Amino acid sequence: MKAIVTKQYGTADVLQLVKIEKPTIESDELLIQVMNSSVNPIDWKVRSGELKIMTGLMKPPQVLGADFAGVVSEVGQGITRFKKGDQVYGAVNGMKGGSYAEYIKAKEKDTALKPSNISFEQAASLPLVSLTAYQAIVHSAQVKSGNHILINGCTGGVGSVAVQIAKALGCTVTGVCSTKNVEFAKSLGANHVIDYKKDNVLENENGYDVIFDTVGNYSFAEFQKLLKPSGICVTTAPTMSAMLLSPAQNLFRDKKSKAIMVSSNSQDLDAVGKMIQEGKLKPHIAEVFPLAKMKDAHILSEKGRVVGKIVIKVQ
Repeated sequence: MKAIVTKQYGTADVLQLVKIEKPTIESDELLIQVMNSSVNPIDWKVRSGELKIMTGLMKPPQVLGADFAGVVSEVGQGITRFKKGDQVYGAVNGMKGGSYAEYIKAKEKDTALKPSNISFEQAASLPLVSLTAYQAIVHSAQVKSGNHILINGCTGGVGSVAVQIAKALGCTVTGVCSTKNVEFAKSLGANHVIDYKKDNVLENENGYDVIFDTVGNYSFAEFQKLLKPSGICVTTAPTMSAMLLSPAQNLFRDKKSKAIMVSSNSQDLDAVGKMIQEGKLKPHIAEVFPLAKMKDAHILSEKGRVVGKIVIKVQ
């Protein structure tokens, strides 16, 4: 099968399109023919070696990539939820990768049936970002209908999904983005938009029940004054000290800080899929690259400021 292989840590130049053996599955795994994948920041952070201390590997995974959308090709004997020919989508552990290839093996927990009202291309743009947003808002923040949530970075991959999930759950949403993305933020459903190039994000004291930070350009100490009493700030970009100290500090403070560490969960993917089927959540694709142009896709992602998701056409 064709795959993008990474033999050493480095820049996007280390990505190579080659032929390798198709994965062999165990009894508790699915073999999925990948139609589309997508690029997430974790992919190029693993590739560059930035996360070497977390992966513990002297070399990066041979095949990177977390998100996939495709068709079930083989079913392990222990699998009960899926059958050959099912159209599915999902995400494997981004530290281990595997979706930059024509076939990937995945567990049931990594996988859900693809919503019938979206394409493989659209489906591939959603798994990791939607799991991150859903788990942050529903599990970590435990939002309730009527809550006011501030989403910092509301037009990126995670943020654009988070706005829609929060709205579907009955929240009032204030999004933070740059001038050129204000109208896009409004189209996602944001009730209020703060243009950080013109306005001070840190002005609305005691304004929010929840802050979801997808950027990491403000500390919890800065965000804390924006939270209502008993409010919570969830971030996708914690500092190392915050990760180590926040759990203990939360025991002694009214306003809480949490870091979201996303994990594969088919039930969460099903919940997201239901929102998609009901038209409450729509994918937004920035650009589509063929598998052979993975280097260009990584370079674009690393530049930042991408609105929506970068999708890879595998088949």
